[in-house]
Amino acid sequence: MSFVETIIETCSQLPPFPAVINRALNLMNDPNSSVQEIVETIQYDQAITANVLRVCNSAYFGLRQSVGSLQEAVIFLGFSQLIEILLSGVSGSMMGKAVSGYDLEAGELWKHSVSSALLSQIISRRIKREQNPMLFTAALIHDIGKVLLNAYVKEQSETIKDLVKTKGVSFLQAEKDVLGIDHAELSAHIIEQWNFPQKIIQAIRYHHTPLLATSDQEAVYQIYLSDLIAILTGIGGGVDGLSYSGFEQVMHHYKLNEKDIERFMAQLGDQIQKVEAMIQVQ
Repeated sequence: MSFVETIIETCSQLPPFPAVINRALNLMNDPNSSVQEIVETIQYDQAITANVLRVCNSAYFGLRQSVGSLQEAVIFLGFSQLIEILLSGVSGSMMGKAVSGYDLEAGELWKHSVSSALLSQIISRRIKREQNPMLFTAALIHDIGKVLLNAYVKEQSETIKDLVKTKGVSFLQAEKDVLGIDHAELSAHIIEQWNFPQKIIQAIRYHHTPLLATSDQEAVYQIYLSDLIAILTGIGGGVDGLSYSGFEQVMHHYKLNEKDIERFMAQLGDQIQKVEAMIQVQ
């Protein structure tokens, strides 16, 4: 078994992505689906139902009257906030620990992931694209491969850093040169095993190399921007955060400038505080 095959084999160490949440996400991405269909999908999972109702009735929302049914909660929350609640617990359990190989303390990878997801919504509004639950999902789990590569990167950290410094290559390229696979590729492999839609797989695989994508370019570009702006904000960049290139072509594609980036950062600052407040009640 090759080194890369050994790394890929470790994918089995991750718990499977909850099938109920996956089905709910697919429904929320279908314009023809109804609230009732989404409710019927998740209502028999007691933990999910209890969590949605607990958050909805928390002081964060400050409702005058308690919400007692899942259908009421879904109608009140809307799909965007429902997705945040459904995914936050999953991503937190998978990405909440320290990832020392990437110089990320406990909670930093999760915060970077949530920031990227929020930015996907912020950017969609600015470029006048419909907010797509798939993009939020892709942005939230785009770095899941770091969880599995962590130990290998830690072992080879000096070699990887030396390549970045002496050869002037990106951290991603150095990672691949040393390990045979980079975290973006591994992330895509993981969610491919979880049977996620191809659009999400593509967006995650090319989130550092958007110009290499041959399909789903819009999704790739938006996840690339979401990740890059989160890094520029200083949230969860870690050891590799300053070793990636910005691509002017993507900025030009959406007619964005430095002022737009500054506005995205300011809006993110407001929203991440709200999400953290909401998540604390889970």
